[in-house]
Amino acid sequence: MRLGPEQPAPPGDALGRDLIGYAEGLSPAQLWLRGRGVWKARLDKVADCALALIVYDGRVVQVGTVEGVSFHLEDRVAVEGRPLPGHPLVGQPDPLHNDSRNPIAYGKVEVPATAGSPAVMGSAEYSDAYADLLAQAVTTLTAAARLPRPVLRRVEDPDGRAGASSTPGGAWEVDPTRTEPTDWAEFVTLALAGAAANVGGIGVALAGRPGSWEAAGVEQLLESTVGPDEAGLWAHRTEPLRITLHVDELLADHTETGSEYDTAFRAIRERITAAEEREPEVDLATYAWIYDRDSSGEWQPHDPAAPAWSLEAWKDSLRASGTSEQGIAAGAQWLEESSEGAWISKTPEAEAEYYRLVNERDQRLGLDDEDRLEELRLREAREYGAALKTHIEHAAAQLDGLNVPVEIVVDVETYRPNRELEDFNSLTARLIDAAVMDVPSPADLPGTPLERLDNSTKE
Repeated sequence: MRLGPEQPAPPGDALGRDLIGYAEGLSPAQLWLRGRGVWKARLDKVADCALALIVYDGRVVQVGTVEGVSFHLEDRVAVEGRPLPGHPLVGQPDPLHNDSRNPIAYGKVEVPATAGSPAVMGSAEYSDAYADLLAQAVTTLTAAARLPRPVLRRVEDPDGRAGASSTPGGAWEVDPTRTEPTDWAEFVTLALAGAAANVGGIGVALAGRPGSWEAAGVEQLLESTVGPDEAGLWAHRTEPLRITLHVDELLADHTETGSEYDTAFRAIRERITAAEEREPEVDLATYAWIYDRDSSGEWQPHDPAAPAWSLEAWKDSLRASGTSEQGIAAGAQWLEESSEGAWISKTPEAEAEYYRLVNERDQRLGLDDEDRLEELRLREAREYGAALKTHIEHAAAQLDGLNVPVEIVVDVETYRPNRELEDFNSLTARLIDAAVMDVPSPADLPGTPLERLDNSTKE
């Protein structure tokens, strides 16, 4: 859905907006409101969509879910869903760019992998990587098998008695002429234990073919070394324990927080709608000349007393409101392509008075409640993530022998489409699951999200 630059919304905007189009500094909720409608759209195409991409100047500025549509103005719809400000497509070039004047485009989009996602290999690439790693492993194990181990010999004391010396360190020395084979089995076992600990556990390391005879043999070997409960495994870990807590995913997988907030957002929209019905919009016609295009494409005024349409007068009106020349140029192009109406303020004073009245009405209607609710959601998610982090750090400190750094990142924004769930038996998964079981989530807080929002306003 391609946006133009910010400009006043047409009279009687279906979503109750005063401004439409893109501007820097908009919150995710504001940008989503401006981008999700209202559009002439093909409902059969929209029904097949999972994501809505909002584009400005050839760049994706917002992504949201497509969960349905609402109908407006007979033939127009608005997308119903929620914004995904951390989606990896945000900031990327428009993947559906085309030269059509239609601001709506449909298609399949390749979502880029997020940071930390495993690379996807083709068969040939995988075979090459497998062969290279196997060759390196064989080289390392061969070198270990050939590594000579020193042999110690007893040192005789001056009286000729072997090993009788009581001098510290003087009873034994390295034999300068003899060596013996290294303990290759110990080397192999320690290497396997270190690798299994690094990937998160014996079961994780053997997940490629857990029922094979090879897996059974390796499992028996490792369990004989670290114990069947892996209690001694973590002392062999050589890599830092790095965990990213994707809070939104944890809340969605384990709590009702998401549905509670969805209910709150719907309640706010219903509350605003009811308030709008009780309090009419500020009459734009009192302060501005309003124009629509006729069937021939000519601009016609609503008021016969209005001056004839002038693009320059329209630009001057935008200049008076502080719009940049670049924004005005982009707006003129959007105006040329759009079927929306346009207006020109009667005087600068009239325009200032109009916006003053509109802003006062917006405050009474609570139009910023959606933004405030989103801020509350993020704050509660960050607090929950911080509590999970503290729990995991404490649990990791209790693991026998774990002496590598523990690094935990709390991420409340990143969206990972088609994510692969980590092996439930991995060290990371076990630590996270234990924390989720013990740490209260936003769903456990008193009251509903909307009640907490209203209470914070009173305070």
